[in-house]
Amino acid sequence: MIFDKNILVMILIGIAVFSLFAGNFDIMATLMTLPGLILALTFHEFAHAKMADKLGDPTPERQGRLTLSPLAHMDVLGTICLLFAGFGWGKPVQINTSYFRNPAKDSMKVALAGPVMNFILAFILFIILALIIIFSPISNMDTSAISFLAIIYEIVYYAAMINVSLGVFNLLPLPPLDGSKIFAYFLKGKAREFIYTLENFSSIIIMILFATNIASYIVTPLVNWISQGMVFIITWIIDLFI
Repeated sequence: MIFDKNILVMILIGIAVFSLFAGNFDIMATLMTLPGLILALTFHEFAHAKMADKLGDPTPERQGRLTLSPLAHMDVLGTICLLFAGFGWGKPVQINTSYFRNPAKDSMKVALAGPVMNFILAFILFIILALIIIFSPISNMDTSAISFLAIIYEIVYYAAMINVSLGVFNLLPLPPLDGSKIFAYFLKGKAREFIYTLENFSSIIIMILFATNIASYIVTPLVNWISQGMVFIITWIIDLFI
């Protein structure tokens, strides 16, 4: 690795500490989004591990990653930065491609499993939101009950949007994101080698994305489009039965 990961970690921790003492840390917003963040990262990494295991690689099982326990998938420093700096990471699932029948194709499948899981989870969460709206007896509830229901609704909504966002962000074709491994599968020769070469600069790439907010110009419109599409499909299905 050309760029020392420790430097990246120290910079992100510095930003997290600055956010905390500068008054930019909103504890209520953090508590509302925390369940969604944990859910999204846990299922994302579990999907990688499960797909690798299914394709014949015993490495994730040996490392205890075939579980939905957040403790197995959350990185301590990554979680701290996620909470205080708005940017972080889970514990990457390690794989051994020598166990795969088709290393290139199977590695692509493992990479794709994480974002796909996030989209599936987001769709389920949007369904839950729809059911809350349809079946909540608001007219028979007192103010405190309505407030509690509103909090639950907001937590689920944040969780759904976080999953869509994580899925889209990880599909960007830049190392070390999953999209780079998916994209590399469809490339040949020097083009594929170039993507692999970029792995050496993955920490720098992440810092640039974080510092400049360039990714938001791509991710935000896609997140809005996908989430609105999910809501449209769910609404259409519900209208068929209600």
